[in-house]
Amino acid sequence: MKSKSVKILLTCVILLISTGCTDATEPDTLGYVVALGIDKSEYNPKSYDITIQFANPSKISGGSGEEGGKGGGESIENITVTAPGIYSAVNIANHIISKTFVLSHTKLIVFSKDVAEEGIGGLLETIGRSSDIRPNTYFAVSKGQAREFLEAVNPETEVNPVRYYTMIFENDYSGYIPQNMSADFYFYCGSEEKCCVMPVCSVAGASGSNSYSNTGYQYGMENYIAGQIPSGSEQTQVMGMGVFNGDKLAGEMGDIETEIYNILTGQYKSSYVVYRYSKSPDDPITVVQKQKHLPKIKVRTDGDVPKIDAEIFVEADFSSSTPQISVEDNMEEFTSEATAALKAQIEDFLAQTTNMGTDIVGFGSYAKRNFTDLQSFSDYNWLEKYKNAEFNVTVNFEIRRTGLVVRSDEE
Repeated sequence: MKSKSVKILLTCVILLISTGCTDATEPDTLGYVVALGIDKSEYNPKSYDITIQFANPSKISGGSGEEGGKGGGESIENITVTAPGIYSAVNIANHIISKTFVLSHTKLIVFSKDVAEEGIGGLLETIGRSSDIRPNTYFAVSKGQAREFLEAVNPETEVNPVRYYTMIFENDYSGYIPQNMSADFYFYCGSEEKCCVMPVCSVAGASGSNSYSNTGYQYGMENYIAGQIPSGSEQTQVMGMGVFNGDKLAGEMGDIETEIYNILTGQYKSSYVVYRYSKSPDDPITVVQKQKHLPKIKVRTDGDVPKIDAEIFVEADFSSSTPQISVEDNMEEFTSEATAALKAQIEDFLAQTTNMGTDIVGFGSYAKRNFTDLQSFSDYNWLEKYKNAEFNVTVNFEIRRTGLVVRSDEE
């Protein structure tokens, strides 16, 4: 009996110890990292200047005597340290700020253009192996210093800084940035079937792009990249995309080209699009454009020149028209012109990708299906062959609703 009592007592002690909180951490001792900025170090060529942006909980939820969070710039703070990697930077920062930084809430990692051009392969290995950084973290490339961009972030309309980045980088009603997560970039960075992209971010500049659409698609609109949109303050901007060849930045594309990229990859949801109409060239027609369903893509690799068929399906509703011309009475003509304009813009975009030698749409994923094994596909040397690819683009453009328009007959 005595032995049985001892066993029961030991079991209870073990259970109490195993359910204890000996390794627990109080929330107010943690620093929740919201974003990271990575720049080349000015003093150590083997290190980076890493900016850690972390949330200020007292300003988000309201500190002592406050009714609620203030939000804005007060909801986040920044610290920049020089270190050879992300975790070594966090370790240094832990000894400067009276917090223990955690990366599980990190929503954005910004690479400066200089870092991206030299290659981010080493940093990707750290991010990919990390058990803290989540696969739905956003990547972006900054035209200037990543530190300057993060320090200029001022989420006036959002109390929670994580929600601010979510609203910027997951906007379904604009196709002007690619919606690629860190997991996608890490997976395809060294792939032979697809090249990667990142949104471009910057602090606002003073001038426009001086580059316009060369087709009737998005007629009269400037082909902006972040930093080129004129504004009256030092605001942050996210627009356009950086195109990568492997882990190195190869070039940039503006908002119109990024919208075409989203259409071809099936990530496009909805946006306002301006089309030129020959009967009212000074008054372009605005439509709300949506992707009807995913593109149909076929790739033939039976020769040295790949042949790619891409069929696009979009539908639109009129958002604005012109009082001089009744577009509703000329639906077939307008639809035909809009179809031709969108097709020309897609062909122009694809020509740019072949000139850069970067298959960012991922046609290689379709080409791979033509081979019996990975070695055969690798021997085909897809990315090199892609430079000479021939395209056959088909656009299915449909007006769904014309809107309620009341017109009086002239007497």
